[in-house]
Amino acid sequence: MKKPMDPFARKMILSTLAFMAAMLLMLGALSLVYLHTHPTCTEELLAQVDSPDGRWTAAVMRRRCGEESPFFVHVNLRSAGTGLRYGFFSGRASAEEVFVAEQDSPEIAPELTWASSTELRIRCAGCRDTHQETRWGPVEVR
Repeated sequence: MKKPMDPFARKMILSTLAFMAAMLLMLGALSLVYLHTHPTCTEELLAQVDSPDGRWTAAVMRRRCGEESPFFVHVNLRSAGTGLRYGFFSGRASAEEVFVAEQDSPEIAPELTWASSTELRIRCAGCRDTHQETRWGPVEVR
């Protein structure tokens, strides 16, 4: 016949399990805070140009996601008055990207000019491996 467990031993086991659960919960919460405050990618705002009518803002940014990884220059297009949106864990501002190019050197950056209120022109002489959207809402990207 099985002998019942000692009440003191039972309390010790339950309190140990509760303590372990609390430690795991704290570890998870602190990991979330750390990953949010120390993202894997660094974003640097290089230039920002508003459209002639003031409705749109185009920003040239440079991103690097580690010491050994290449630089990415990209253009984000958004409504004027709204801030850049960064990924919670990644730190990347890729939500409104209309142009992106991979670079080996941090010196190369695209030049932005507004031909009209709805036409943004992007010129990047030294850019390679580019990807560009042709439209972003009512704005045409060339």
